[in-house]
Amino acid sequence: MFRLEDCLAYLASRNAKDLADILEKRISVIGITRVQWMTLYYLCNNKDITQKELALLLGTKEPTVVRLLDRMEKDDLVIRIRKDRRTNSIQLTGKGKELALRGNEIAENFKNDAMKDIPEEYMDTFTWVLDKMITNTRPQ
Repeated sequence: MFRLEDCLAYLASRNAKDLADILEKRISVIGITRVQWMTLYYLCNNKDITQKELALLLGTKEPTVVRLLDRMEKDDLVIRIRKDRRTNSIQLTGKGKELALRGNEIAENFKNDAMKDIPEEYMDTFTWVLDKMITNTRPQ
């Protein structure tokens, strides 16, 4: 008999949300959200990136990224540079770069706390199992 509490997708989703919420709380001390930090992270690591490319990296739709960037531009974290009639390049401001680096430190500490006392081979197995589950359940 099916039990939701035993469903791996449910367990993974619930626990991923819990971890995301904890990271969100830690990131919030620098005045930005987890999604804003992720955006700053990708902008810091991908020079001359477009809104469309950023949406792909964030795993969301471009209109959502446009609203996110509108807010971040208003907060002086990013600037948009028009490449052509339909494409904007997104770049960090000095404030955005500073918050990206501070967020990276927080995220690194979070990762270290989360993985404390977990042997590396267990993490390798965990990653392998998640990847295998996705492969097994994707339509052929």
